Amino acid sequence: MAADVEGWAQAGLRYEVVDAVAWLRLDRPEKRNAMDHYPGGAGPGGMGLRDALLFAIHDASEDKGVKAAVITGTDGVFSAGADLRQPGGALEIPEERRRTTTVARDDGVLYGWYRLFESIWRSETPFIAAVNGPAVGGGCQLALACDLIYASENATFWEIFGRVGLPLEGGAAWLLTRSLSLPLAKEMALLAEPLPARRAEAWRLINGCVAADRLEDTVRDVAQRLATLGPPGAGPMAGGPRRDLSARVGHIKAQLNGAWEQSMWQTFREEAALLNMPAGEPAGEPNAHP
Repeated sequence: MAADVEGWAQAGLRYEVVDAVAWLRLDRPEKRNAMDHYPGGAGPGGMGLRDALLFAIHDASEDKGVKAAVITGTDGVFSAGADLRQPGGALEIPEERRRTTTVARDDGVLYGWYRLFESIWRSETPFIAAVNGPAVGGGCQLALACDLIYASENATFWEIFGRVGLPLEGGAAWLLTRSLSLPLAKEMALLAEPLPARRAEAWRLINGCVAADRLEDTVRDVAQRLATLGPPGAGPMAGGPRRDLSARVGHIKAQLNGAWEQSMWQTFREEAALLNMPAGEPAGEPNAHP
């Protein structure tokens, strides 16, 4: 299916591919880039920002011309999370189909943040978060779901849920307890205070914190390094033919994510299977990148 870039823009997502890097820019400045969804969005047929993100993540994962992807915000904000004031409310399950006792659980798995998180996690395209400002609630999880995370010194990461009477959402409990020590995860979640980017860097929650005017250049450089990965300059593997290694980068991402969920035996089984796959097509030739 062809990318509906114009429709996504109406829903609040700007999408473009530059030098083999897909840029996904959250662009609902009047809502601080809060994510809405069907049927209350401004896009075609009620498409919202969260829906457009899902489509764009799929496109960046499927397009063999895309070697890396960047998610960032506009207007000094990454994302305020879910748009709780969207028409029809925060639930996407049609009202006539809701089971009142389990509606939140059903909606969260069938329609909600789980799909957004999993689409990045299962993609074999490396995703980089360029956190240009506050990342709140679901916006925080969107950033933390990416493979590499760089933030402006003006950015904050805020697990706000305890202050609004909600449980952790968007996979926060899973993410935080794997990205931080348990005491730091509890400090961030229980106190529900914004975590400045400099402290997030010190906690190793993110890969780096840079000056605001250097954020996009920093992320663009990292994305280009991923997109043009080549053989080492020295050692036994030096001097080989130039190959498109983006598919192998995707395999390595999947190995690391899988190892987080698998036993040691499963991890070695996957490694053995990948060793029997080609390392990469000659540069400039069609490749098998999903």
